Amino acid sequence: MDLFALPAEPGRESEDACAIGDGIAVVVDGAGLPKTMRQGCGHSVAWYARTLAEALRVRLEDSTAVMTDALAGAIAEVTAAHRGTCDLDAGSPSATVAAWRIDGDDVEHLVLCDASVVLAHRDGTAMEVTDDRINLAVARRAAELLGDGAHTHADIAAARFRALDETRNVEGGFWCAQTDPDAAQHALTGRTPIAELAAIVASSDGGTRGFQLVGAHSLERFAELAIAGRLAEIAGEIRAAEDAKHDWVFAKPHDDIALVAQRFAPER
Repeated sequence: MDLFALPAEPGRESEDACAIGDGIAVVVDGAGLPKTMRQGCGHSVAWYARTLAEALRVRLEDSTAVMTDALAGAIAEVTAAHRGTCDLDAGSPSATVAAWRIDGDDVEHLVLCDASVVLAHRDGTAMEVTDDRINLAVARRAAELLGDGAHTHADIAAARFRALDETRNVEGGFWCAQTDPDAAQHALTGRTPIAELAAIVASSDGGTRGFQLVGAHSLERFAELAIAGRLAEIAGEIRAAEDAKHDWVFAKPHDDIALVAQRFAPER
């Protein structure tokens, strides 16, 4: 198993977290939102991500546990861990999740919100599993809030943050880990025979922005590097593309990166 993690800036605590076990990988990408959007809680986003990642890993050790049920239990555990000290109705850290688990001749995966699992197939193709409902829901609600006419960047940013808050974990919006265990039932899940795979990767959205956002590489190139165990090279290409980009508007110039990959031996 290969693991690579890099904070957005040197010396800054990463809000991504990884937890690994025997044939298990969990990546939790904490939502780096303003404190005003989680003002009921005194815990950091990094604390939430680390605690959730470990709680999910422990539950996935039970091979009979359905992955969505394991995530629901982990969310419930973390919620209980700080409900007594925090006013969670006034806001709490939240996160996205990507995980995989080897089960016999198959590998299972789970994705909640815009973290990703990348399946690198032996035939050279690659598939990303991610949930873009967050982008669709936020864009739709922000457009409703703004209405017609010209708007400043500040107006648009304010509308997007409000839309993010209003569409989180509601029907017609998007689903992520926060305080409601039922959000886990909206995760994307699947199962793939290991015989079809050269590698599987769980990634935060900082690790996939190379092909999603900044044009650092293609999905196929990402998969090739993962198959070769060159996760640091994936991150290096992302950072180089981020540094070369000068037209940032709403996206962060740099993001935390977390990647956990399992490479599978060629069939004999």
